[in-house]
Amino acid sequence: MDDKLKIIELLKHQVTAKTAELTTENIQKTTQDIQDLLKILNDVAAIDFVAGTSETVTKQETEMPTSTEEMTIERPAVTPVATTQIAKRESAPEQPKVSNVPEVPLLSEHWLNNHKAYIGRFHFDLNGGHVGSIKISESKLHKMSNAPENGDWVRADEYKDGDSLNYKITTLKRDPLPTDIVRLKFLPAVFRQDVKRWYIEFQSPEHETTQQLLLGDYDVMQFKLRPGDYIDYAYRRGQEIDGKIIWRYTDSAAVATRMKQKFAKTTGAELSHETASSRQNQYKATVNKPAKRKQRALQQVFANKQLLLVCIENSGMPRKVKRNVEERGGKLILSPRSDSNAMLKKKVQKADVVIVPTDFVDHGQMFAAKDEAKRIGKPIWMAKNTNERNMLQWYKRHFPNEAKVPVVSDEA
Repeated sequence: MDDKLKIIELLKHQVTAKTAELTTENIQKTTQDIQDLLKILNDVAAIDFVAGTSETVTKQETEMPTSTEEMTIERPAVTPVATTQIAKRESAPEQPKVSNVPEVPLLSEHWLNNHKAYIGRFHFDLNGGHVGSIKISESKLHKMSNAPENGDWVRADEYKDGDSLNYKITTLKRDPLPTDIVRLKFLPAVFRQDVKRWYIEFQSPEHETTQQLLLGDYDVMQFKLRPGDYIDYAYRRGQEIDGKIIWRYTDSAAVATRMKQKFAKTTGAELSHETASSRQNQYKATVNKPAKRKQRALQQVFANKQLLLVCIENSGMPRKVKRNVEERGGKLILSPRSDSNAMLKKKVQKADVVIVPTDFVDHGQMFAAKDEAKRIGKPIWMAKNTNERNMLQWYKRHFPNEAKVPVVSDEA
């Protein structure tokens, strides 16, 4: 084996040994060392070595006269040493296969192709995400048909789009990890007339009730919000007020998203379960058809009464309270947040009872209704849990002498 092959074998051995020692702690240092070794290997391959250097020396020694015994003894001694060294070097690349060093995992944070590609875990940011030091914009995530989740293993391949440098993201393995980034999808943005600000309503994982959150003026100006717009909102867990708008849906995208949610296909297990349950219900309805029973008579506790509900108009509370009041003979008047203070006071004076659900009302409305009802001595009920039972119990305690005339029962 000539000198050039020996040097190449030594470099290959070093690259193999460095790869076997690769861990998450020394990945940067080991990667740099491997790149330096590969650079040296490339330089050595380009050099034209003088052919047969060691063979020429050996040939010259054999042609020299052997007049002394020292030369006869020295020549056999040199050959085994050289043979032994070459044998060790040739067998060196096979050592990682025999050793007990664990294999390097395929998925690890590292660069490829001379920093042209990177493999690592994807992590969400408030806007978009990142893999290693590569930033992935929110617009790119929205364009992806199968966007990665937080913790998934992805590969970022560099490509040039004109003068700009971009990365193509490919998901290698699904391996989601918990994150403190909360991303709220497809929320309607509503404009509040009382404070001249935009806000959103959402169900927070940290709270049991629906939350209202005012949007930042910079985000509103940047995304140019208009009535009827839908947005995506992101915040760090427990820091809802410091979040930001990350996406605004156009009119066509909003329609497409609503249709997609409406006609979303269920999984095979859910579909089979629904089919089986529907067939079972149909069978029970035809074989064991229950007899009709009369509905329980409702007492007309609100007969000839006008109840004022101070509440946000686009929540589910007005419809719920209206049904309970009208079924018991009363009439419900709604005071939405668009009412001025003067209009709210007039409605309080006109109504017999005032109802204020504290979770579905603005603070300005709540205090204005409370002050006016207290001033004129109007009964007012302020409660967090505005359900049918609590409202009837409160009403009966304040109006114990009201007539209770049952309605004619209807068949179910």
